[in-house]
Amino acid sequence: MNEQDRVKNLDACIKCSACTAQCPVATVYPFFPGPKNVGPDAERFRLEGILMNAGCLNYCSNCKTCEITCPSGVKITEIILRAREKAKLAGQKDEAKFQHRVRDLVLGRAEYLGRLGTIWPALTNGLLGVPLVRGLMEQTLGISRQAPLPAYHRKFKGIKKTWHSANKQVVFFPGCFVTYNDSLTGLAVVKVLEHNGYDVIVPAFHCCGVPLQANAHFREARENARENLSLMNPYLQAGIPIITACTSCGLALKEEYPNIDASGAELIGQQSYDLFEFLWKLHERGELREDFQEVLVSLGYHTPCHLKAQGIGTPSVRLLRMIPGVRVNNLDAGCCGLSGSYGYKHEKYELAMQIGNPLFERVQLCVSKGEFQSMTTECGGCQVQIQHGSGVETKHPIWVLMQAYGLAINH
Repeated sequence: MNEQDRVKNLDACIKCSACTAQCPVATVYPFFPGPKNVGPDAERFRLEGILMNAGCLNYCSNCKTCEITCPSGVKITEIILRAREKAKLAGQKDEAKFQHRVRDLVLGRAEYLGRLGTIWPALTNGLLGVPLVRGLMEQTLGISRQAPLPAYHRKFKGIKKTWHSANKQVVFFPGCFVTYNDSLTGLAVVKVLEHNGYDVIVPAFHCCGVPLQANAHFREARENARENLSLMNPYLQAGIPIITACTSCGLALKEEYPNIDASGAELIGQQSYDLFEFLWKLHERGELREDFQEVLVSLGYHTPCHLKAQGIGTPSVRLLRMIPGVRVNNLDAGCCGLSGSYGYKHEKYELAMQIGNPLFERVQLCVSKGEFQSMTTECGGCQVQIQHGSGVETKHPIWVLMQAYGLAINH
């Protein structure tokens, strides 16, 4: 978006305050003035060279609820992120402690953490489960000792096979959570796509850049985007779809990557799909294999904020309801509160739990009433947070589809 478009976008704000009324953070934290105040309102001052305290900008969780709510389509989160970057470039103090700046560097490099964590996953998980270690992490880095850090597992590397250009092909962008924390879900995605006749290409992608951006490392996030686009470009030019199973990665590919100055950026927005968005399109074209076995299961479903922001509805719910025996209760109970690494931070952990509390209580109530037994959602972070906050098992919806197709993963 050029400067002229940015000003037009800013002027589209009609000051209705709907964004602030719906903001998960402003709802539970009165010291955060809300997306309108720190976004469009404050931006008018910033354009005049009047810099305001940057600390409150960091309380935006980047959930995109404000943009979903805005009747005028103002890119409020983009305004806030750009303000954070300008403050950083200007050397403006945000009163952050040194340990927090180090922590943001660590949490932003989810890819590096994953590489380290998967060298010896059992040892990593064991250490992260020791209260003393978690206490030291809180004291030295400001990572909450109570936060639900995801476990590490064997790294996802895709499936090696011979590719045939005559076959239908898709590129799978697994994202950091699947790559380092949930490789079995990555293998399940590959299995389901193969079952539907596709060869699945998994290049050696880097982190999508969302964790870097969320932790104020904007230049590094753009570098990751350029490197990923260079890997995608040959496939984009050939018209091959890019598939994601993580809603945050998917939103980045659709909204952030088209703004990158790199080959393929002009195509990525139109050629990237959420996994279930892609499968639903196959269904609409009569190309989806619907040889479903009966699966007797009742599920609660949570819509990730970054899926809502993609504007594609809930294709996984529509597809799962096609499977005989599957019952899905779409809770629509708001944000889980974790927002990537937001809820891992010591000063924001309780805030994140307050944001997610209505969802957790709804899940627990429905389970106690026998409405469903477990939860499902596409976002890995949401899975971790819901299980942490409610105590109810939460998995990716691909596993229901795996069961319906009668597929299994050979370890």
